[in-house]
Amino acid sequence: MDSIKDNGQKLLVVVVVLLLILVVLIVLISNQNKVSYVSALSDVLKAIETFNFSSSFGVLLLFLSLFIGVFAVYFLEFLVAVLRNEFGGVIYMAQTLRLKNHYIVCGGGRIGERIAFLLREQHKLTIILESEEARAVELKKLGFKVLRESALDEKSFKLANAKKAVAVFACLGQDVDNFLVVLNARESNKNAKIFTRCNSIKNIKKFIQLGANEVILPEIVGADRMVYLSQRERKK
Repeated sequence: MDSIKDNGQKLLVVVVVLLLILVVLIVLISNQNKVSYVSALSDVLKAIETFNFSSSFGVLLLFLSLFIGVFAVYFLEFLVAVLRNEFGGVIYMAQTLRLKNHYIVCGGGRIGERIAFLLREQHKLTIILESEEARAVELKKLGFKVLRESALDEKSFKLANAKKAVAVFACLGQDVDNFLVVLNARESNKNAKIFTRCNSIKNIKKFIQLGANEVILPEIVGADRMVYLSQRERKK
């Protein structure tokens, strides 16, 4: 969606500049040759078609030709972005329909990346759902299979073929977001194991009600681990 917006903005700027140059040319040619605007437009189009820039307005005609080329390039990029947005998910779904017994990591932050790394070490097929384009690119460079979709969107679980997944990990930063992830995951697959990150103890019960199998508070797990290690070192 971001690429469509960016390409659309570029295309709009080029169109505005193109129209401004065209209007200026039509007015100037019309005034100089004492012809109608329609005839002036015809002269402009004929000059561009024959690459005849020898008139007194040759520089403007050249600029107009250049911006027509730029317009064609940006229009093609915009069209590709739209087609990718509309049909890319369908193509990806066709690829993932064959997947089964895989793991879905929702959120490609530090926790999500670490989970995916550990699963990869165990040779588990893993898909990361990450909505931010820059982060998705980083994860792909690290060799992870990434679906650039929001884990908050129900269709993302269909694209990831969640109904055949072994487990889903909800790793987003906010509990309210992970609520929705757990809900979408459970609706997509009644049998999958669902593990979720939780920031507040008071939300543990809510996560269980929504269908989470395990609720993990990173701070508490980290504190427990630190104390365990400290006691183990003392015993040695």
